[in-house]
Amino acid sequence: MDANTGGSNFLGLQRPNEYDPRFGRLLVIIVLAFMASAFSGVIASTITVLLNGVLILVAFRATSLRMPMSMLYALAAVAFGAVALHIGLEAHSTGQAIPSFVQFALLAILVLALLDAVLQREVVDLQTIVGAISAYLLIGLAFSWLYLGIDLIDGTQFSMAPEESNQYPDFSFVVLTTLGFGNQLPTAALSARLVAAEALTGQIFLAVFVARLVALYRGNRVIARE
Repeated sequence: MDANTGGSNFLGLQRPNEYDPRFGRLLVIIVLAFMASAFSGVIASTITVLLNGVLILVAFRATSLRMPMSMLYALAAVAFGAVALHIGLEAHSTGQAIPSFVQFALLAILVLALLDAVLQREVVDLQTIVGAISAYLLIGLAFSWLYLGIDLIDGTQFSMAPEESNQYPDFSFVVLTTLGFGNQLPTAALSARLVAAEALTGQIFLAVFVARLVALYRGNRVIARE
């Protein structure tokens, strides 16, 4: 095996050990997607969904540089098929829940891929930090799509209405960081449990994942001194 190539991740794909700028690009696109979601309207919504599609492609390439092109094309078809469905359906219709759930599923897979890639690294470096930050932000974005999807099906799940789609990312990150509810909150049993699951995910991420990075960092410093 090449010295610059790591083992296979949980998807059976090769993991790079050298720093690759695609992790940095991924973080930039995540931030852009989040900021774009602040605007309402058809054009803003379309741009947000397109950015999310690009985000998915960049993320899969960043987490596995040796991904077969056939798999990449399949993921591209799913991601941009969801984009086309979102744009083609009537705004805020029940049918738009389908692309929302697809986006959630793809982002959830990416979170696992990023966590796996970062945890397998033996050295805490810039790539490790960027990957960890990206994974944390992707959790917030993933849950925002899940919340929007279930609220499109049942508009009684949250205090915000599905047509206020720009409210869901803000709400998701408030939950993830356990800041407490602000002007929005879950209003049904299902949404309340999903919100609790996201809050627990955020706490576990910080308590376990960040602790792992700190342990690796300290171990690296001990080895360097020796």
